[in-house]
Amino acid sequence: MVMGMNSGVKYTLLTIWLLSLYVVPLLIFVKGLLLHRDALPHKAFCKNDSFSACFASTANLRSCLHHYNSSNEGQYCVPSNYRIILIVIDALRYDFIEYQPHENDTAPYRNKLKSVADLLVTKSGHTKLFRFIADPPTTTMQRIKGLTTGSLPTFIDIGSNFASSEIDEDNIIDIVVRERKNIVFLGDDTWTKLYPARFLRSFPFDSFNVWDLDTVDRGIEKHLISEIRKTDWDLIVAHFLGVDHCGHRYGPNHVEMERKLLEMDFVIRYKIWYK
Repeated sequence: MVMGMNSGVKYTLLTIWLLSLYVVPLLIFVKGLLLHRDALPHKAFCKNDSFSACFASTANLRSCLHHYNSSNEGQYCVPSNYRIILIVIDALRYDFIEYQPHENDTAPYRNKLKSVADLLVTKSGHTKLFRFIADPPTTTMQRIKGLTTGSLPTFIDIGSNFASSEIDEDNIIDIVVRERKNIVFLGDDTWTKLYPARFLRSFPFDSFNVWDLDTVDRGIEKHLISEIRKTDWDLIVAHFLGVDHCGHRYGPNHVEMERKLLEMDFVIRYKIWYK
């Protein structure tokens, strides 16, 4: 009888131990990787009615800046006539863009973006090159969300990459629209899914055919110059996909990667820089 009870206890402990081997890692996975993130409902806004008072004198400007830094009532926005062209080259690794003229490595992706190297020299006061490391997974939707909201998307957001829903938390696109500025978009259609009805004009192209290296890029190039020459926009966003699709299809060490990087160099130098 005693032996039977001891055997029952052993089997019970063995069962508990086996269950723990499955349950504990599962809990760690769910709690550590599948994090839930609550978006804050607050929206940034500007006290545009304070412009004249703020810029009446240097002392007033300093007072306004101090008030902004110590207050939660909103930002005093500086009116600007600047227009911005934001070029996003998807999957552009740092070693793709870093120029090393004495590099012996003959990899197809080396030293192809010479326009950026020239800007760093000739426009050094206005050009900077930084190296960023993005946490995986680096799906397009997550990275756009991170760029525009300033937040860190969670791993579980990867599921939304294939069925992107509208972003409802505060973001730079909505801030620009609230300031009555006009945005023109060209490229990866993920943007129009995340930000529907935000753009003055949009030219979206399907982004999931990774075998197609050129359709999205050619579509952007077709409209980019004509849009830049117009005067009704304040921000142009152009999201190129060819480099990313080439990386998926061929990898970086392929002649097609050299072709796509040289195309991007041409766009920067002759369509943006010397337009």
